Amino acid sequence: MKIRLIAAALAVFAAPGAVADFEIVTQVRAVEMSPSNMILPASTSGMMTYKPCADECDAKYERAQLSPETKFSVQGKAVKFEDFQEEFALARNDKDGYALLSVDTTTKVVTSIDIAR
Repeated sequence: MKIRLIAAALAVFAAPGAVADFEIVTQVRAVEMSPSNMILPASTSGMMTYKPCADECDAKYERAQLSPETKFSVQGKAVKFEDFQEEFALARNDKDGYALLSVDTTTKVVTSIDIAR
């Protein structure tokens, strides 16, 4: 078994052109921002709008779909969407507030949102 693994590793290193054929693909884009740059929908079946920047900026708004599988957390603790909305309302106007949004780059579906204040 070790010999096969070593042989496979040598084959990869011996053929540098083969290594160059690999492509790195971002599957989930994580965006750090201020909660004030986010607009949440009323339910997990709606679209959210956000500016991908930490402070005020001239970046264009982007949109992503929430889903029943989207995970919500406050201060690292998982919460239901209804509880998240309440905490989000408080964090939205907090100048020290922080949000981390993760979006699937293929489907544009939000995988998770974490906020802290």
